[in-house]
Amino acid sequence: MSRRPISLAVGALALTACGLAAAAGSTVMPSYLAAWLVLISLPAGALPLLMGLELAGFAGGPMAASLRRLLALLPIAALLLVPILLNVGELYGWGRGGAPRTGFAALWFTPAFFTLRSLFYLAVWLWLAATFRRAPADLSLAEAGARRRRAVLGMVLHAVLGTLAAEDWVQSVDPGLASAAFGLLVMTIQAGIALSAAALVAARASSGRPGRDSRTAAAFADPMLVLLACWGFVHFVQYGVVWSANLPQEVRWYLDRGGALARVGAVAALGTGILAVFVLLPRRVAGRPAALVGIAALILVLHGAEMFWLVTPGFRGGFRFTWADAFALVGVVGVAAGLSGRAGRGLWNAQP
Repeated sequence: MSRRPISLAVGALALTACGLAAAAGSTVMPSYLAAWLVLISLPAGALPLLMGLELAGFAGGPMAASLRRLLALLPIAALLLVPILLNVGELYGWGRGGAPRTGFAALWFTPAFFTLRSLFYLAVWLWLAATFRRAPADLSLAEAGARRRRAVLGMVLHAVLGTLAAEDWVQSVDPGLASAAFGLLVMTIQAGIALSAAALVAARASSGRPGRDSRTAAAFADPMLVLLACWGFVHFVQYGVVWSANLPQEVRWYLDRGGALARVGAVAALGTGILAVFVLLPRRVAGRPAALVGIAALILVLHGAEMFWLVTPGFRGGFRFTWADAFALVGVVGVAAGLSGRAGRGLWNAQP
């Protein structure tokens, strides 16, 4: 049976879902926005990791192969951005009548300029994805050299655009937190989501192959540890600055997301516990496929929930994971998997 009619049907379903989400307005859009941020984190987080592997000379390994499969989700995420662009005024603090802090903010945060910037971020990421989605074995020597040079430019572009996208898509939902480290925090979360998902893809692809599954697990252990340590450090610095300086708006932002210091501490304790697992487990245990799958799944759930923690309290006055959040996450991921079609099957079943 031809895949074309199926792809068209799924595409029509996706567009219908986008229209319904846009029509529903503020009742479901906070959940939809958080779910979309989890989806865009997969390809957006994979890109800097791939470029780093390219520069380090490891673009041919199982980690890079799994990360490349996540890039197939980027055009789908671009399509699913449409409902968000149609509800900018209701989703973001500056669109809901919030007073801009500066004259520049009044010019920067307008619906038309927000839309143009969002499309520009996606266009640059799509250009980079088209460059790095090919395996090194498919490149000539000249193409390989050109791609390494483009990786340097890509890392610089992603650092700038990733910071701006974090400000636009996440921080400006509830602009009470003015943190210069927020972009770095979001990019670290995105990289953690992408690497954890890639680890699960690699574990599935290498399952049942003696020796290979253990090598794959060991290859992912150290990068996941480094990203988790960076995530914890950025959170600690940002949180410490806010409370030590006693900044009223920033303190309110944290209170809306925890209700008490103990809840924020619980999140930090969970991250520290995962970090301790990596540090304390012997290499022979960390290299076991079961350990990789369990830890990657735990990190994926932690960072996915964190996206909802960052976004939804701005609308609810506190953090709670609702049925609307669950349905939005399942719906966005389901539509993305369906629209990916052949790419989606390759995502899970192709061999590295």
